[in-house]
Amino acid sequence: MLGWWFLVKAPATGEGEGEVLAQWETGLGGLDWIAALVGADRAEQSRFDGYPLRYTARAGDVLPLLADGSVFDTGPGAEYRRREQFPERIAVCPPDALLTVDAWDQS
Repeated sequence: MLGWWFLVKAPATGEGEGEVLAQWETGLGGLDWIAALVGADRAEQSRFDGYPLRYTARAGDVLPLLADGSVFDTGPGAEYRRREQFPERIAVCPPDALLTVDAWDQS
């Protein structure tokens, strides 16, 4: 499959990994939404090698995009791509939390 696997995590509370808020697969254009946030200075890319590409962005900029579905692939085959959100975790995530967004190259 050509495309991207996204993993959005809230910051860790204490030691360990942050909680996963959402994860999904997209096609080739899947980076468009996060590239738009970077272009608007609302996200920052900190890793560039595709294993994964890593971004940080405020929850207040990312979570509305999860809620309205604009981050998810709607192109051909989208109905077969995995998509998972954790509404209970998203609901308690403060808008100023700095999220990690990983995009894994699926090619």
